[in-house]
Amino acid sequence: MTNSISKCLAIHKRADLIQIPAIIHHLPRLSLRFKHEFYALRDDLTGFGLGGNKTRKVDFLLGDALAHKATTLVTIKATSFSRNAAAGAAACGLKLHVILPGTESDQNPLSQFVFAKWGAKLHYEIGGTAALENRQESLVASLRAQGENVYVLHPGGSDTIGALSYVSAFNEIQEFSERTSVHFSHIVHSTSSAGTQAGLLVGQCIANYETQVIGISASRTTHEQFKIVNELAQSTAQLLGKQMDPSKIIVDDGFVGPGYAKASKEGEIASQIFAELEGILFDPAYTGKAAAAILDYAENERFGGDPALFIHTGGNAGLYY
Repeated sequence: MTNSISKCLAIHKRADLIQIPAIIHHLPRLSLRFKHEFYALRDDLTGFGLGGNKTRKVDFLLGDALAHKATTLVTIKATSFSRNAAAGAAACGLKLHVILPGTESDQNPLSQFVFAKWGAKLHYEIGGTAALENRQESLVASLRAQGENVYVLHPGGSDTIGALSYVSAFNEIQEFSERTSVHFSHIVHSTSSAGTQAGLLVGQCIANYETQVIGISASRTTHEQFKIVNELAQSTAQLLGKQMDPSKIIVDDGFVGPGYAKASKEGEIASQIFAELEGILFDPAYTGKAAAAILDYAENERFGGDPALFIHTGGNAGLYY
């Protein structure tokens, strides 16, 4: 089964930045406390940049950029993705331009520090997403006029190429199950820009692995997030010549709390439990809320008998927000 995923991905090159397969390990104290077997896939420990799910996407996207002989990368916003893209650009000998909202003084100093370390060129634009996109368009035109071969990176890395990284991740999950005879009835993770969930769903469909991939929404309603995940999953499947069953898409918006990038009480409690029992740190915007969900599901006996897998998508404990 896993070979079919590998064959589908064979023509899509990685930049070989990250260490895979990622670590999947048992969470013994958490399992004992909640009377259900938990495992974690540690994408916060991918061995490159600042870690997290974005390093997987950067690996595929920069592989594609290099295949297209790009010399310069352009993206918008100071996110986990753009910071890891800066690390990737440095490691691949590429230039990176990032357009940030507001002024220089509006930025998180820690974020500015790592951008500077990796040599990213930062531009500032006052206004919303439309203003950033307009500035990006003019910057790309200017760079191309100077002879640069520009590769534009989707914000968050959540396009079809970026989503391939989580098709590949599902291959790792399947191989772990084959090697250990541990089958995961549920795979829980944070979903926002949809690349992680879309890729996992396509991987699940290719592998024919019986599980529920549950995306815990970081901000949007279930209906809104479902549409975004479905669109990206369908286009990713199409890229691979496969089909994706939309009935497999599960989004839970019950843990959003006060809103995007705002900590929830439940998320803070769950993060403290994971820290005390397993020594694992989460950020409040994404992984903390997903952690609240997986503990709630266990307490309410929504998992059945098989172990549940939690995908730690990174976040650096919220240091760069």
